[in-house]
Amino acid sequence: MTPEQAAWLAGLLDGEGCFDAPRNNPRIRVKMSDHDVIIRAADLMDASTHLEPPGRNGYKPLMVAQITGARAVAVMRAVLPLLSARRTAKATSLITAYAARPASRPRHLRSAA
Repeated sequence: MTPEQAAWLAGLLDGEGCFDAPRNNPRIRVKMSDHDVIIRAADLMDASTHLEPPGRNGYKPLMVAQITGARAVAVMRAVLPLLSARRTAKATSLITAYAARPASRPRHLRSAA
């Protein structure tokens, strides 16, 4: 990602994005009715996209771009210096929590407990 692309993505995520960790898995999610903007963001993040139906009659469908896990952490690190203080704090806490997780074992070696 070029510095210009990182700056564009940071601006979008700062204003419209969500940084969270459902099931302790870091995630970046952004959604809006401007599908071309979401497609560009998804391309930069190598994220999946899907459409959500309109919430009310007369509203436009929303396009969602989402990325999780190590790829989300990598994107957070790339845009971190460009985010606002609140978003920087959230992204930093997610990155730190992800780094502190124990290494995942292959599925066939996990206990059935």
